[in-house]
Amino acid sequence: MNIKENNSISKSKEYILDAIILMVIVQIARVIIKYIFLSQLNFTLENINIVNIISIMLVGISTSLILRGSDLFNSAGQKLIKLNNRYNNKNERLILGGITIGSICITPYFSGGYLSSNLIILILSLIAQPIFEEVIFREYVWNYISSFQKDEKKVLIIVSILSALFKIGYWDIISQNLSVVGSSFFTIDIIVSKVCIGLIISFILGIVKIKYKDTYLCIFVHSLINIFFAR
Repeated sequence: MNIKENNSISKSKEYILDAIILMVIVQIARVIIKYIFLSQLNFTLENINIVNIISIMLVGISTSLILRGSDLFNSAGQKLIKLNNRYNNKNERLILGGITIGSICITPYFSGGYLSSNLIILILSLIAQPIFEEVIFREYVWNYISSFQKDEKKVLIIVSILSALFKIGYWDIISQNLSVVGSSFFTIDIIVSKVCIGLIISFILGIVKIKYKDTYLCIFVHSLINIFFAR
């Protein structure tokens, strides 16, 4: 193995490690904010998920504000509102966005009714989480990895694996929901399942990203996929 190859491997380890550190910081920040809010509320399923939504939104917005000024995390000339859209995907956005909004509106009818507790869970899984994860992974992390790795297939694989592993950081959400409802399921089993399913979903979303260069479409697709896993 020559010096050039050694340098390439070393650099790849560095940018992957950087992405992992970002993931850990984001999850730790989310958990801290969550427990700050939760300490002021009663420990109920509804309050837990309201706080989950708030913490995800605050961390997502803060991450976007911090990273949007970095050339490594953003393509040249791209702003947060554009989400790296290189092509004219207006028709695709309108169609897929309409389908997504319509599906979100009718999903409660088939999954427990239009109760406040049920709506909060659906907002978390169908709106907050897809936006949070897609902006981080199919936008900022994707752009960051692409700054070092020009092979889109390798970027797809790396980001998909990182995105799937990110599910482990939702341990607190899953364990608290299980404890409140008195479920017999184990957190570790659900986490492993989510990581495996998340890997498949991440590959699908990565393919959408490669084909359309549009994070908005990734958000819509992610939300539609989550409808089948909403509880």
